[in-house]
Amino acid sequence: METAAPRRLTILTAGMLSLLCLTGCWDRVEIDQRGFIVAVAIDSPKKDTQSGDGTDHQTKEQVEEPTGEQSGQLSKKPRYSVTYQIVTPSGMRGTQNGDQTGGKAYYHMVVQGRSMATMVAKLAQRTSRPPFFEHLKVIILSEEVARQGDQFADAIDFYLRESEMRRSTRIMVTRGKAAQILNTHPPEDRLPATYLELISSNTKESSRILPESRIGDVHEFLLKRESFVIQNVSDGNRAFSTVSDAAVFSGQSKRLIGFLDGEETAGLNFLRGDIKGGQIDFQNGNEQGVFAIERMKRHLRASFGSNGLPSFKISIQVEGTLNETSYSQDTLAASTLHSMQEATAKEIKRLTEKTISKLQQQYHCDVIGLGSYLHRKHYRKWQKLASKWEQGEQLFASSPIQVEMKVFIRRSGNIDRTEGSE
Repeated sequence: METAAPRRLTILTAGMLSLLCLTGCWDRVEIDQRGFIVAVAIDSPKKDTQSGDGTDHQTKEQVEEPTGEQSGQLSKKPRYSVTYQIVTPSGMRGTQNGDQTGGKAYYHMVVQGRSMATMVAKLAQRTSRPPFFEHLKVIILSEEVARQGDQFADAIDFYLRESEMRRSTRIMVTRGKAAQILNTHPPEDRLPATYLELISSNTKESSRILPESRIGDVHEFLLKRESFVIQNVSDGNRAFSTVSDAAVFSGQSKRLIGFLDGEETAGLNFLRGDIKGGQIDFQNGNEQGVFAIERMKRHLRASFGSNGLPSFKISIQVEGTLNETSYSQDTLAASTLHSMQEATAKEIKRLTEKTISKLQQQYHCDVIGLGSYLHRKHYRKWQKLASKWEQGEQLFASSPIQVEMKVFIRRSGNIDRTEGSE
């Protein structure tokens, strides 16, 4: 009898401890009970807004909400119209004999409101599965929203604070309607969001695509009040969208102030050392060719005059191959290689100077990163220049920037003469 009590205590203790191992995931939600949101398009509200699949998911109440401004209450007039791309689990099933089973893999839901959080709450009132943002791939903002500094910052605030969000989520800007971009649905991708994420990464194939714009990077730029660029996406038709050009944001006003075209975007990539590949068309007299970029090096130096103001020298070295040419001479000859290298260097320098001119004379925004370089390498001097760099005297706009180019053609392909040469 004396040993029974300790034995019962031991069993009771073991039983209590085992309960801790049986608790499991108390807040677990089964995967088929989540409403996976993979893309978000943010526009200014319009009364005729419809979902991307042609179905109007708005209500009359959303469009005609009273403003409440005359009574001194908070305005209820919608600031945003947000299109959510939601995965349909049955549409993500495998294929049989090359045909997709289960129907469409996604649908769109449009909600209007003044804040992102309240719109998510409205979305939850209309969907059978609670919204889940952990797999959000891309956020697209219209030019109209991005040009309003308060609207742009407020729009992404929710996606930065929400615990389910990833800071690697892509962010893009479009000149037209953001919801229209989500209509793109090429046959090889089941989700437009996946398609947009993939084409934004094709920097090895085109020099006119900016490096991926991530929401976490945008947040850092906003906090540091540094100007920055975001990928631009256009077209938005059923078959394809195009990722090209760059949206320029002012670090002071925190809003979109303009765009760089394809050539200027390529020039910016060279100036920042972000080139991973692509082609350069060059011309020398009546001869022309295509240079394929394989690698590049970029070195930035700053010097200061007696007045303490900086001037910059950007040295760029590019290596690659000759992809195509109409040169009639032997492309292996030293003189021919030299002339093609010089023509390519001249073209790249033209792109960079075009970019510098637009940034300094029109936008007055240092998205090249010269101010950031001074902050890292010449901190004491930068302390005196920072307040006047993009505002006040706008020293960035008047700072001399010299570009030095060197191009090396390492290979000219499998032939040494074109088919049309004599």
